Amino acid sequence: MKFERGKRRHSHIDVAPMVDVVFNLLLFFVITYNVTADSGIRIHLPQARTAEVQTTAPLVIAVSASGEVYAGDQPVAMEALAGLVRDHMEGVAVASVRIKADRAAQVEALIKVVDAVRLGGCSAFSIITEP
Repeated sequence: MKFERGKRRHSHIDVAPMVDVVFNLLLFFVITYNVTADSGIRIHLPQARTAEVQTTAPLVIAVSASGEVYAGDQPVAMEALAGLVRDHMEGVAVASVRIKADRAAQVEALIKVVDAVRLGGCSAFSIITEP
């Protein structure tokens, strides 16, 4: 007598494709976040041996090689910079300003930006350099 073995049904779900999709989504968002976190202004930062990596930058002021001043991606007049810093300082417990100046920018433009930041009431500012 021949006994026929019954077909077993597997009741588990294969999670490998789902893990692949989740990993690809995670990788996509990590890569696009790093790309969009940088501003679109071309600045060649000077190098410093004691440079530290900063993870957060609440207000970034950039000085281009031609002397133009930007707050984030928006151009700002030098006269309005102190007011912009003052507005940024309101309601923030620990407010700091990061200054990115092109290595070809004139020192006079950088000093004017530092003066405007200080006039805006922020004494905790730093100048961003490359390590």
